Amino acid sequence: MTVFFKLLMTVLGLVLMAVGVVITPLPGPFGVPVILLGLIILLRSSMWVKRLFMRLVKRHPKLLKPLRAMLRPGAKVVAMLWLQALRLERRVLPKNRRMLYRFRHDLKMILRNRRPRPKPDNSQVHRPRKVLSY
Repeated sequence: MTVFFKLLMTVLGLVLMAVGVVITPLPGPFGVPVILLGLIILLRSSMWVKRLFMRLVKRHPKLLKPLRAMLRPGAKVVAMLWLQALRLERRVLPKNRRMLYRFRHDLKMILRNRRPRPKPDNSQVHRPRKVLSY
């Protein structure tokens, strides 16, 4: 990359991160993807940002290792975000208030074009006959 292109990408990454920080208080998760996009651009264009990021990952591995995994090429970002959302829900909400697992299950049923089967009543349960042996 040329020096001008690297400088342009660094400035673009910093601007995107600043915009992301500004719009973070708005309702919805609009700031986080913008901040991540700015971070990705910065990490690709600047060596000192890579070094700083790796230092931070070593200091705070529980917080930044999932982010680092999402930044790898070929990462399954949606799956990782889903797992992080489930973990957060498990830590924050009591069991009867958790809704992401049920949402995923219902969505899978809708996409399969099925309805969830109702639980059978005790009166309608099929019981096999007793086999008599002589």
